[in-house]
Amino acid sequence: MKKRNRKKTVTILAGLLIMIVVLTGMVGCGSLTSDEASDEMTAMETIDPPQENENESSTGIGLDDFYANIRSGGPPMDGIPPIEKPVYLSMEEADTVLADLDVVFVVESSEGIYLYPQSILVWHEIVNETFDGEKRSITYCPLTGSTIGYRGLLSAGETTYGTSGKLLNSNLVMYDRATTSYIPQILGMAVIGPLKGERLEEFPVIWTRWHLAKAYYEEGQVLSTDTGFIRDYQRDPYGSYRSGDDYYSNDRLLFPVMNTDERFSPKEVVLANRIGETPFAVVKEALKTKSLMEFSVEEQPLAAIYDEFLDTGRVFHRRANDQNLDFRLEDNGIVDEQTESVWNERGIATSGPLEGTRLDMINAYDVMWFGWFAFHPQTEVYE
Repeated sequence: MKKRNRKKTVTILAGLLIMIVVLTGMVGCGSLTSDEASDEMTAMETIDPPQENENESSTGIGLDDFYANIRSGGPPMDGIPPIEKPVYLSMEEADTVLADLDVVFVVESSEGIYLYPQSILVWHEIVNETFDGEKRSITYCPLTGSTIGYRGLLSAGETTYGTSGKLLNSNLVMYDRATTSYIPQILGMAVIGPLKGERLEEFPVIWTRWHLAKAYYEEGQVLSTDTGFIRDYQRDPYGSYRSGDDYYSNDRLLFPVMNTDERFSPKEVVLANRIGETPFAVVKEALKTKSLMEFSVEEQPLAAIYDEFLDTGRVFHRRANDQNLDFRLEDNGIVDEQTESVWNERGIATSGPLEGTRLDMINAYDVMWFGWFAFHPQTEVYE
Protein backbone atom coordinates (compact mmCIF):
# COMPACT_ATOMS: atom_id res chain seq x y z
CA MET A 1 0.00 0.00 0.00
CA LYS A 2 1.20 3.48 -0.75
CA LYS A 3 2.31 5.95 1.94
CA ARG A 4 2.91 9.64 1.65
CA ASN A 5 5.06 11.95 3.78
CA ARG A 6 3.12 14.21 6.09
CA LYS A 7 3.23 17.93 5.48
CA LYS A 8 4.40 19.86 8.56
CA THR A 9 3.86 23.42 7.45
CA VAL A 10 0.87 25.47 6.45
CA THR A 11 1.44 28.16 3.85
CA ILE A 12 0.65 31.81 4.34
CA LEU A 13 -2.03 31.46 1.69
CA ALA A 14 -3.72 28.70 3.69
CA GLY A 15 -3.63 30.94 6.75
CA LEU A 16 -5.32 33.74 4.85
CA LEU A 17 -7.94 31.29 3.63
CA ILE A 18 -8.73 30.26 7.20
CA MET A 19 -9.24 33.91 8.11
CA ILE A 20 -11.76 34.12 5.28
CA VAL A 21 -13.48 30.97 6.52
CA VAL A 22 -13.82 32.39 10.02
CA LEU A 23 -15.05 35.76 8.84
CA THR A 24 -17.55 34.55 6.27
CA GLY A 25 -18.78 31.32 7.85
CA MET A 26 -17.86 29.45 4.64
CA VAL A 27 -18.48 25.72 5.01
CA GLY A 28 -19.49 22.70 2.99
CA CYS A 29 -21.08 23.15 -0.42
CA GLY A 30 -22.02 26.70 0.48
CA SER A 31 -22.43 29.03 3.42
CA LEU A 32 -24.54 28.61 6.53
CA THR A 33 -25.49 32.27 6.18
CA SER A 34 -27.07 31.49 2.84
CA ASP A 35 -30.21 33.64 2.67
CA GLU A 36 -28.45 36.39 0.74
CA ALA A 37 -26.34 33.99 -1.30
CA SER A 38 -29.37 31.95 -2.33
CA ASP A 39 -30.97 35.05 -3.85
CA GLU A 40 -27.88 35.98 -5.79
CA MET A 41 -27.38 34.71 -9.33
CA THR A 42 -23.80 35.31 -10.36
CA ALA A 43 -22.37 34.84 -13.83
CA MET A 44 -19.57 32.32 -14.22
CA GLU A 45 -16.35 34.23 -14.30
CA THR A 46 -14.35 32.05 -16.66
CA ILE A 47 -16.94 30.53 -19.00
CA ASP A 48 -18.79 32.09 -21.89
CA PRO A 49 -22.60 32.13 -21.59
CA PRO A 50 -24.56 29.34 -23.31
CA GLN A 51 -25.13 29.55 -27.04
CA GLU A 52 -28.43 29.07 -28.83
CA ASN A 53 -28.11 25.30 -29.11
CA GLU A 54 -29.41 23.64 -25.96
CA ASN A 55 -28.31 20.15 -25.05
CA GLU A 56 -30.66 18.07 -22.94
CA SER A 57 -29.63 15.69 -20.21
CA SER A 58 -31.39 12.46 -19.27
CA THR A 59 -33.42 14.47 -16.76
CA GLY A 60 -35.59 16.03 -19.48
CA ILE A 61 -34.31 19.44 -18.36
CA GLY A 62 -32.17 21.45 -20.77
CA LEU A 63 -28.58 22.02 -19.76
CA ASP A 64 -29.05 25.73 -20.36
CA ASP A 65 -31.90 25.69 -17.83
CA PHE A 66 -29.56 24.09 -15.32
CA TYR A 67 -26.94 26.73 -16.08
CA ALA A 68 -29.47 29.52 -15.54
CA ASN A 69 -30.25 28.19 -12.04
CA ILE A 70 -26.67 28.01 -10.79
CA ARG A 71 -26.14 30.26 -7.78
CA SER A 72 -23.22 31.42 -5.70
CA GLY A 73 -22.63 29.36 -2.58
CA GLY A 74 -20.41 32.06 -1.08
CA PRO A 75 -16.80 30.86 -1.51
CA PRO A 76 -14.66 31.58 -4.58
CA MET A 77 -13.32 28.88 -6.89
CA ASP A 78 -11.49 26.32 -4.73
CA GLY A 79 -12.31 28.45 -1.69
CA ILE A 80 -13.42 25.09 -0.32
CA PRO A 81 -10.06 23.47 -1.02
CA PRO A 82 -9.92 19.92 -2.40
CA ILE A 83 -7.36 17.61 -0.84
CA GLU A 84 -4.66 17.11 -3.47
CA LYS A 85 -2.08 15.03 -1.58
CA PRO A 86 -3.98 12.86 0.87
CA VAL A 87 -2.14 11.41 3.86
CA TYR A 88 -3.43 8.21 5.43
CA LEU A 89 -3.50 6.52 8.80
CA SER A 90 -3.71 2.82 9.50
CA MET A 91 -7.07 1.59 10.74
CA GLU A 92 -5.51 1.07 14.19
CA GLU A 93 -4.34 4.69 14.26
CA ALA A 94 -7.68 5.96 12.97
CA ASP A 95 -9.53 4.06 15.67
CA THR A 96 -8.03 6.39 18.26
CA VAL A 97 -9.62 9.45 16.65
CA LEU A 98 -12.85 8.20 15.05
CA ALA A 99 -16.02 7.37 16.97
CA ASP A 100 -17.96 4.21 16.17
CA LEU A 101 -20.91 6.09 14.66
CA ASP A 102 -18.80 8.39 12.49
CA VAL A 103 -19.69 8.21 8.80
CA VAL A 104 -16.92 7.05 6.47
CA PHE A 105 -16.83 6.67 2.69
CA VAL A 106 -15.07 3.56 1.38
CA VAL A 107 -13.28 2.97 -1.91
CA GLU A 108 -12.44 -0.66 -2.66
CA SER A 109 -9.43 -0.53 -4.98
CA SER A 110 -7.18 -3.27 -6.30
CA GLU A 111 -4.45 -1.41 -4.37
CA GLY A 112 -6.35 -1.76 -1.11
CA ILE A 113 -9.17 -0.29 0.94
CA TYR A 114 -9.34 3.48 1.40
CA LEU A 115 -11.65 5.18 3.88
CA TYR A 116 -12.59 8.85 3.96
CA PRO A 117 -14.19 10.26 7.13
CA GLN A 118 -17.19 12.50 6.49
CA SER A 119 -15.86 14.80 9.22
CA ILE A 120 -12.94 15.69 6.93
CA LEU A 121 -14.74 15.78 3.60
CA VAL A 122 -17.39 18.16 4.93
CA TRP A 123 -14.63 20.79 4.89
CA HIS A 124 -13.07 19.87 1.52
CA GLU A 125 -15.72 18.09 -0.59
CA ILE A 126 -13.22 16.60 -3.05
CA VAL A 127 -10.22 14.32 -2.61
CA ASN A 128 -8.13 13.94 -5.75
CA GLU A 129 -6.34 10.59 -5.75
CA THR A 130 -4.75 8.03 -8.05
CA PHE A 131 -6.04 4.46 -7.94
CA ASP A 132 -4.95 1.65 -10.23
CA GLY A 133 -2.87 4.13 -12.23
CA GLU A 134 -5.86 6.43 -12.91
CA LYS A 135 -6.76 9.84 -11.55
CA ARG A 136 -9.95 9.55 -9.55
CA SER A 137 -11.88 11.90 -7.29
CA ILE A 138 -13.99 11.18 -4.24
CA THR A 139 -16.64 13.93 -4.18
CA TYR A 140 -19.02 14.77 -1.34
CA CYS A 141 -21.74 17.38 -1.00
CA PRO A 142 -23.01 17.71 2.59
CA LEU A 143 -26.04 19.73 1.50
CA THR A 144 -27.44 16.85 -0.57
CA GLY A 145 -25.80 13.96 1.31
CA SER A 146 -24.26 12.59 -1.88
CA THR A 147 -20.87 10.91 -2.23
CA ILE A 148 -19.87 9.97 -5.78
CA GLY A 149 -16.61 8.72 -7.22
CA TYR A 150 -15.59 10.18 -10.58
CA ARG A 151 -12.81 9.11 -12.90
CA GLY A 152 -10.52 11.81 -14.24
CA LEU A 153 -10.37 10.62 -17.83
CA LEU A 154 -12.38 12.93 -20.10
CA SER A 155 -12.44 13.67 -23.82
CA ALA A 156 -10.15 16.61 -23.06
CA GLY A 157 -7.61 14.33 -21.38
CA GLU A 158 -6.94 13.18 -17.84
CA THR A 159 -7.66 15.74 -15.16
CA THR A 160 -8.75 16.39 -11.58
CA TYR A 161 -11.71 18.32 -10.20
CA GLY A 162 -12.11 21.41 -8.08
CA THR A 163 -14.90 23.25 -6.27
CA SER A 164 -16.41 26.15 -8.22
CA GLY A 165 -17.98 27.91 -5.24
CA LYS A 166 -21.34 27.57 -7.02
CA LEU A 167 -24.41 25.49 -6.28
CA LEU A 168 -27.19 24.03 -8.39
CA ASN A 169 -30.23 22.62 -6.60
CA SER A 170 -28.25 23.03 -3.35
CA ASN A 171 -25.65 20.65 -4.80
CA LEU A 172 -21.93 21.08 -5.29
CA VAL A 173 -20.91 22.37 -8.72
CA MET A 174 -17.48 21.04 -9.58
CA TYR A 175 -15.21 22.12 -12.41
CA ASP A 176 -12.65 20.10 -14.32
CA ARG A 177 -9.15 21.50 -14.41
CA ALA A 178 -8.58 20.69 -18.07
CA THR A 179 -11.29 22.98 -19.49
CA THR A 180 -12.95 24.67 -16.46
CA SER A 181 -16.33 23.26 -17.51
CA TYR A 182 -18.92 23.31 -14.73
CA ILE A 183 -20.28 19.94 -13.56
CA PRO A 184 -23.01 19.60 -10.91
CA GLN A 185 -22.06 16.63 -8.78
CA ILE A 186 -25.39 14.79 -8.84
CA LEU A 187 -25.95 15.44 -12.54
CA GLY A 188 -22.44 14.23 -13.40
CA MET A 189 -22.58 16.11 -16.69
CA ALA A 190 -21.05 19.41 -17.75
CA VAL A 191 -23.70 22.10 -18.18
CA ILE A 192 -21.42 24.79 -19.58
CA GLY A 193 -17.96 25.01 -21.10
CA PRO A 194 -16.05 22.93 -23.68
CA LEU A 195 -17.29 19.67 -22.11
CA LYS A 196 -20.96 20.68 -22.15
CA GLY A 197 -23.11 17.56 -22.47
CA GLU A 198 -20.30 15.15 -21.56
CA ARG A 199 -21.05 12.78 -18.70
CA LEU A 200 -18.36 11.76 -16.22
CA GLU A 201 -17.61 8.11 -15.57
CA GLU A 202 -18.35 6.99 -12.02
CA PHE A 203 -16.83 4.45 -9.66
CA PRO A 204 -18.40 3.09 -6.46
CA VAL A 205 -18.00 4.77 -3.08
CA ILE A 206 -19.67 3.06 -0.10
CA TRP A 207 -21.38 5.15 2.60
CA THR A 208 -21.09 3.38 5.97
CA ARG A 209 -20.16 3.84 9.64
CA TRP A 210 -16.75 3.46 11.20
CA HIS A 211 -17.69 0.60 13.54
CA LEU A 212 -19.05 -1.40 10.59
CA ALA A 213 -16.06 -0.66 8.37
CA LYS A 214 -13.45 -1.64 10.94
CA ALA A 215 -15.31 -4.87 11.65
CA TYR A 216 -15.64 -5.75 7.96
CA TYR A 217 -12.24 -4.83 6.51
CA GLU A 218 -9.13 -6.53 7.84
CA GLU A 219 -6.97 -3.57 6.91
CA GLY A 220 -7.24 -0.26 5.12
CA GLN A 221 -5.93 3.27 4.94
CA VAL A 222 -7.94 6.09 6.49
CA LEU A 223 -7.67 9.72 5.39
CA SER A 224 -5.82 11.78 7.98
CA THR A 225 -6.59 15.29 9.21
CA ASP A 226 -3.07 16.15 8.05
CA THR A 227 -4.51 17.91 5.00
CA GLY A 228 -2.27 20.97 4.83
CA PHE A 229 -5.18 23.13 6.01
CA ILE A 230 -6.34 24.23 9.44
CA ARG A 231 -9.91 23.11 10.08
CA ASP A 232 -11.82 22.02 13.16
CA TYR A 233 -12.37 18.44 12.04
CA GLN A 234 -14.15 17.67 15.30
CA ARG A 235 -16.97 20.07 14.33
CA ASP A 236 -19.46 19.60 11.53
CA PRO A 237 -20.92 23.01 10.58
CA TYR A 238 -24.23 21.38 9.59
CA GLY A 239 -24.78 19.19 12.65
CA SER A 240 -23.94 15.54 13.18
CA TYR A 241 -24.82 12.15 11.75
CA ARG A 242 -24.61 10.83 15.32
CA SER A 243 -27.67 12.81 16.46
CA GLY A 244 -30.86 14.32 15.08
CA ASP A 245 -32.56 17.72 14.92
CA ASP A 246 -29.99 19.37 12.65
CA TYR A 247 -29.57 20.00 8.94
CA TYR A 248 -29.06 16.34 8.14
CA SER A 249 -32.36 15.28 9.69
CA ASN A 250 -34.73 18.27 9.56
CA ASP A 251 -36.72 19.45 6.53
CA ARG A 252 -34.90 22.75 6.07
CA LEU A 253 -33.17 23.54 2.78
CA LEU A 254 -30.54 26.25 2.66
CA PHE A 255 -30.78 27.01 -1.05
CA PRO A 256 -33.58 26.98 -3.65
CA VAL A 257 -34.14 23.97 -5.90
CA MET A 258 -35.74 23.65 -9.34
CA ASN A 259 -38.17 20.82 -8.50
CA THR A 260 -39.72 19.52 -5.28
CA ASP A 261 -41.76 16.47 -4.31
CA GLU A 262 -43.52 15.68 -1.04
CA ARG A 263 -43.80 11.90 -1.29
CA PHE A 264 -40.93 11.60 1.18
CA SER A 265 -39.15 13.79 3.68
CA PRO A 266 -36.62 16.01 1.86
CA LYS A 267 -33.70 14.31 3.62
CA GLU A 268 -34.97 10.74 3.09
CA VAL A 269 -32.03 8.74 1.73
CA VAL A 270 -32.43 6.97 -1.60
CA LEU A 271 -30.08 4.83 -3.66
CA ALA A 272 -30.15 6.41 -7.07
CA ASN A 273 -28.67 6.48 -10.55
CA ARG A 274 -29.72 6.04 -14.17
CA ILE A 275 -30.31 3.15 -16.55
CA GLY A 276 -29.77 4.55 -20.02
CA GLU A 277 -31.77 7.77 -19.98
CA THR A 278 -34.09 6.78 -17.14
CA PRO A 279 -33.33 7.87 -13.56
CA PHE A 280 -34.44 5.65 -10.68
CA ALA A 281 -34.40 5.80 -6.89
CA VAL A 282 -34.73 3.06 -4.28
CA VAL A 283 -35.78 4.18 -0.79
CA LYS A 284 -32.93 2.95 1.39
CA GLU A 285 -34.97 2.42 4.54
CA ALA A 286 -37.48 0.32 2.59
CA LEU A 287 -34.66 -1.80 1.19
CA LYS A 288 -33.24 -2.25 4.68
CA THR A 289 -36.61 -3.57 5.83
CA LYS A 290 -37.18 -5.88 2.84
CA SER A 291 -33.54 -6.92 2.20
CA LEU A 292 -34.40 -7.61 -1.45
CA MET A 293 -36.34 -5.60 -4.02
CA GLU A 294 -36.91 -6.54 -7.67
CA PHE A 295 -37.93 -4.07 -10.35
CA SER A 296 -37.26 -3.18 -13.97
CA VAL A 297 -36.01 0.03 -15.58
CA GLU A 298 -36.08 0.46 -19.35
CA GLU A 299 -37.16 -3.21 -19.56
CA GLN A 300 -33.97 -4.28 -17.79
CA PRO A 301 -34.60 -6.55 -14.77
CA LEU A 302 -32.85 -5.24 -11.66
CA ALA A 303 -32.44 -6.29 -8.04
CA ALA A 304 -31.58 -4.11 -5.04
CA ILE A 305 -29.92 -6.04 -2.21
CA TYR A 306 -29.30 -4.78 1.32
CA ASP A 307 -25.87 -5.36 2.87
CA GLU A 308 -26.26 -5.59 6.65
CA PHE A 309 -22.51 -5.78 7.19
CA LEU A 310 -21.94 -2.23 5.92
CA ASP A 311 -25.51 -0.90 6.19
CA THR A 312 -25.56 -0.16 2.50
CA GLY A 313 -27.43 -1.26 -0.59
CA ARG A 314 -26.40 -2.32 -4.08
CA VAL A 315 -28.33 -2.55 -7.33
CA PHE A 316 -27.60 -5.29 -9.86
CA HIS A 317 -28.69 -6.38 -13.29
CA ARG A 318 -30.82 -9.46 -12.60
CA ARG A 319 -29.32 -11.48 -15.41
CA ALA A 320 -26.62 -14.16 -15.68
CA ASN A 321 -25.62 -16.78 -18.23
CA ASP A 322 -27.92 -15.22 -20.85
CA GLN A 323 -31.04 -15.59 -18.72
CA ASN A 324 -33.07 -13.30 -16.49
CA LEU A 325 -33.23 -14.32 -12.86
CA ASP A 326 -35.99 -14.07 -10.27
CA PHE A 327 -34.86 -14.04 -6.65
CA ARG A 328 -36.43 -15.03 -3.34
CA LEU A 329 -35.17 -14.74 0.24
CA GLU A 330 -34.22 -17.91 2.10
CA ASP A 331 -32.51 -18.52 5.43
CA ASN A 332 -29.25 -19.32 3.65
CA GLY A 333 -29.33 -16.21 1.47
CA ILE A 334 -30.88 -15.06 -1.79
CA VAL A 335 -31.87 -17.89 -4.15
CA ASP A 336 -32.70 -17.60 -7.83
CA GLU A 337 -35.75 -19.48 -9.12
CA GLN A 338 -34.11 -20.53 -12.37
CA THR A 339 -31.09 -22.48 -11.06
CA GLU A 340 -31.55 -22.54 -7.24
CA SER A 341 -28.11 -20.94 -6.89
CA VAL A 342 -27.49 -18.97 -3.68
CA TRP A 343 -26.31 -15.37 -3.91
CA ASN A 344 -24.81 -13.00 -1.37
CA GLU A 345 -25.18 -9.26 -0.74
CA ARG A 346 -22.44 -8.49 -3.28
CA GLY A 347 -24.24 -10.20 -6.13
CA ILE A 348 -21.96 -13.24 -6.14
CA ALA A 349 -23.31 -16.80 -6.40
CA THR A 350 -21.82 -18.70 -3.47
CA SER A 351 -23.26 -22.14 -4.30
CA GLY A 352 -25.28 -23.94 -6.92
CA PRO A 353 -24.90 -24.22 -10.71
CA LEU A 354 -23.92 -20.54 -11.03
CA GLU A 355 -21.35 -20.60 -8.20
CA GLY A 356 -18.70 -17.92 -8.75
CA THR A 357 -20.86 -15.90 -11.14
CA ARG A 358 -21.07 -12.16 -10.46
CA LEU A 359 -24.02 -10.00 -11.33
CA ASP A 360 -23.23 -6.73 -13.08
CA MET A 361 -23.56 -3.90 -10.56
CA ILE A 362 -25.03 -0.45 -11.17
CA ASN A 363 -23.40 2.33 -9.19
CA ALA A 364 -26.45 3.42 -7.18
CA TYR A 365 -25.30 5.88 -4.50
CA ASP A 366 -26.77 7.44 -1.36
CA VAL A 367 -28.38 10.85 -1.87
CA MET A 368 -31.06 12.90 -0.12
CA TRP A 369 -34.43 12.66 -1.84
CA PHE A 370 -34.82 16.39 -2.43
CA GLY A 371 -31.41 16.59 -4.12
CA TRP A 372 -32.09 13.69 -6.47
CA PHE A 373 -35.60 14.83 -7.38
CA ALA A 374 -34.50 18.42 -8.01
CA PHE A 375 -32.36 17.15 -10.88
CA HIS A 376 -34.59 14.21 -11.89
CA PRO A 377 -38.30 15.06 -11.58
CA GLN A 378 -39.11 12.15 -13.91
CA THR A 379 -37.38 9.61 -11.70
CA GLU A 380 -38.89 6.19 -11.11
CA VAL A 381 -39.21 5.37 -7.41
CA TYR A 382 -39.19 1.96 -5.71
CA GLU A 383 -40.06 1.39 -2.07
